[in-house]
Amino acid sequence: MGRQLVFWKYVDGVYLDNREVYMQSCAEGKPVTGLAELPVSEILAKVKKTFREYERLDDYNYGGLEGNFTIHTQPQSVVFDCSFRMSEQELNKIIDLMAGFGCPYYDPQIDTRFDG
Repeated sequence: MGRQLVFWKYVDGVYLDNREVYMQSCAEGKPVTGLAELPVSEILAKVKKTFREYERLDDYNYGGLEGNFTIHTQPQSVVFDCSFRMSEQELNKIIDLMAGFGCPYYDPQIDTRFDG
């Protein structure tokens, strides 16, 4: 594994402990009150379009010259496990894609959510 990019969306007016959300929703797959349901199929379709130059092994696994990544989805969160080879430009494509769905980037490596 290289870097993990994690995304979820809070319901309006709710803000929880980000580390707890990560542990419950992303790591354990449990529903979290206060998180919005994500349009997972739309997200996967957008990933397919955005990374069309990558070899698509299936809806969740992509590989290319810029590196590879695997997508893990829950109804309330999406996690991208990216190889170390992926450039900042390619990682930013993922961050921008998810921002389009109202989901800021959470970096579990430094326990920081970039809400903008």
